[in-house]
Amino acid sequence: MKLTSISEEYAIYGTLFSLCNRIQTIGDKEFTDITMRQHFLMIALGMFENPPTLKEMAELIGCSYQNVKRMADHLQKKEFLKIVQDSKDKRKLLLVSTGKLEKMADSNPEKTIFFMSKLYKSISREDLVTTLNTLIKMDQNIGGIIE
Repeated sequence: MKLTSISEEYAIYGTLFSLCNRIQTIGDKEFTDITMRQHFLMIALGMFENPPTLKEMAELIGCSYQNVKRMADHLQKKEFLKIVQDSKDKRKLLLVSTGKLEKMADSNPEKTIFFMSKLYKSISREDLVTTLNTLIKMDQNIGGIIE
């Protein structure tokens, strides 16, 4: 890839899109029941201590409430999660994992390990930390634009 004719900012911007698209393509081939975006939602579900609301999930993964609701409906039909009414506030819907994704991952961890080792091959711990910190700052910056 030749990136010398554009600034680093534009190169990073384009590379992020390209990388996301390629990861999504690989994931969509790997998972037959769910898309990579739905898989990401399930991974994000595990980041919460308590079942999140649709709104909390939308904020975490950077999607609209309607998009998360649509994905959650599909995941519920495929029995990956349940959408339940919050007992304290009937207006809120909570997302609760059924454990199906975890069982799938436990049955074939080699694929995940292989993919992650390929993705991060020859990248130093220092570069990973720098990249993560940069992405966090970019995420915070974009949050200021959206709000």
